[in-house]
Amino acid sequence: MKATKDLIVQNANIPLSIIIVGIGNSDFGNMIELDGDSRGIVNSQGQKCPRDIVQFVPFNKFNGNAEVLGA
Repeated sequence: MKATKDLIVQNANIPLSIIIVGIGNSDFGNMIELDGDSRGIVNSQGQKCPRDIVQFVPFNKFNGNAEVLGA
């Protein structure tokens, strides 16, 4: 997690978006943390990510739900 957060903060100033799709019924707590919607991401040096470049989507939440997907 430390290295991943460091890389996300380091690369937040380039045209990059990261989409994480959670498949199955695992614990996706770390992926939700990387999404950073609630607090943002802070690297190991205490620098906050200047923009939200990570989006986590739990697949099972939307699987078969055409209304949510805009179909």
